[in-house]
Amino acid sequence: MSRLKIDLIAFAVSVSLSIVFFLLVYIFTLTYRGDGHGASGNGNLGILFIIPAIPLYLIALIFTYRIVGPLLDGAKTMLWGAMGLPLVILLCILGEYVYVDNLIRHLRGGPGNPDSVIYNFGWLNQYTNRIYFNAYTFVIGLSLAALTRLVVKRIRNKNH
Repeated sequence: MSRLKIDLIAFAVSVSLSIVFFLLVYIFTLTYRGDGHGASGNGNLGILFIIPAIPLYLIALIFTYRIVGPLLDGAKTMLWGAMGLPLVILLCILGEYVYVDNLIRHLRGGPGNPDSVIYNFGWLNQYTNRIYFNAYTFVIGLSLAALTRLVVKRIRNKNH
């Protein structure tokens, strides 16, 4: 079996497992239901899935980097990648900003605000796991890995 085939299989498995764990973090992150319902004191169950999600996602990033070079091996596809990936990253950053802003507003401020639901909890807690583990951050990471590979490939091609 060729190295590219092995890398593609490892990419597919690591991305699939990462998606599963990102979803589990999402599912086990609490949603504040508003005044009168109180804040949860049951702890951060999402952390149980964050711990394995991080190394799996890092493996997915590594294999994204490894497969982009051989898959986008033409001048035309490299051009599309070089133009499209920054746009995807920019749109995801905008989406992440709006998402985080809305969540913090819903929680009435960050952990330093005495009126906040998450006052004194820290930024990683049972209500904010989704800030770090969501579709926007997932796509930003994979896109940055792919874009990095394209830039490195372009620099190497210029030097030869």
